[in-house]
Amino acid sequence: MSKTYNIKGIIVQKQGFGENDLLITLLSPENGLIKAIAPNARKYQSTLRGKTELFVVNNFLIIKGRNLDRISQVDTEKTYHKLSQSLGKLTVSQYLAELVLNLAITQQPQPELYTVFNEHLKRIEQLSPKENLYPYIAQAVFHFLAIAGIAPNMYNCLKTQQPITPNFEQQGWKVGFSFKAGGLLKTLNTGKINHDHDSMIINSQLNALELALFQSLAHKVLLPISDIYT
Repeated sequence: MSKTYNIKGIIVQKQGFGENDLLITLLSPENGLIKAIAPNARKYQSTLRGKTELFVVNNFLIIKGRNLDRISQVDTEKTYHKLSQSLGKLTVSQYLAELVLNLAITQQPQPELYTVFNEHLKRIEQLSPKENLYPYIAQAVFHFLAIAGIAPNMYNCLKTQQPITPNFEQQGWKVGFSFKAGGLLKTLNTGKINHDHDSMIINSQLNALELALFQSLAHKVLLPISDIYT
């Protein structure tokens, strides 16, 4: 008798399998990435058809198989149906799903990634048609990198470990940024680069507004530019 297990997850990828089946990849907070066959899900009258779309959160009853597990029962908990009503929102969501597929680990707990992914899908779904999607893409990517432990350091000088805050009072104020070192390096008061950082090469310089915007990516909510100045 086949063993079964219950699991909650959001569908991040689907592809045809055989004539009528789908191969589903879901992200679970308890078990990371899981692949399973949704039998006959491609048939028009299948009860699984609407429940196996991208970005649907389901409670699954899955039968363990020798090579691939099979979905036996699905109870839908949440959908992000408004994402499909906008090509831009759908494209952004699919891009984030690709990042999840590359960052998540199979059969390993991923509660933080699961929560953050759902939060960003919810935020993107609720955006008005006039809002620019690029800042929200940037923040989502930053959050994913932070979960993976590879987000750039945007608050302290990598050399001195001293905190760095945007200085809007000093004209021409800038701070260095090193791609190789992955974060900030202080510059001289003149605005020129302080090259005394051993192998930490400064690749670019950020002004006060650019640094403030970068730092806001780590926040839960993006700050409007008008708020950064005040």
